[in-house]
Amino acid sequence: GYHDGYIGEGEVGYAGPNALARAQLAETMERLSEQAAQLEQRQQRNAGAVAAFLAAHPAVARVYYPGLPDHPGHAIAKAQQRGFGAMLSAEIAGGREAVRRLVGALRVFTLAESLGGIESLIAHPVTMTHAAMDPQARERAGLGDGLVRLSVGLEAEDDLLADLGRALDAVARG
Repeated sequence: GYHDGYIGEGEVGYAGPNALARAQLAETMERLSEQAAQLEQRQQRNAGAVAAFLAAHPAVARVYYPGLPDHPGHAIAKAQQRGFGAMLSAEIAGGREAVRRLVGALRVFTLAESLGGIESLIAHPVTMTHAAMDPQARERAGLGDGLVRLSVGLEAEDDLLADLGRALDAVARG
């Protein structure tokens, strides 16, 4: 039948196709926002698990992640942030050669200069992003030969931990 685009008797207001499309768009945007928040939480849970795993491994000298209670910025991050993020850094004992073995043994984490995606990535600043920097300046900036940066993604936590465990065991074996 004929529809004139008005709600009810025509006195309430216009509810034509644009109003319907706006309502559907708003509903879709709300669902997407909820899904994005769930993915962000999963990514941060993964990062927390990775940070704790690395901190307990003997091949790792130090982990930098505000979600760890012993991190100097933990209290302020907990007070000011909604989660601790999905980026962390770690010092691999044994320096550059140990990092080479680590990266060579990884299967889930991918070596990349660009961090922050939904897949798990690892970077070695000394040989990648900061390679042109003077070695003494890098050292003063806290960029030692064993430092790696990880962007933890959405893969299954067990897969991430198994990948790092296998690779770190290869580092420990020399």
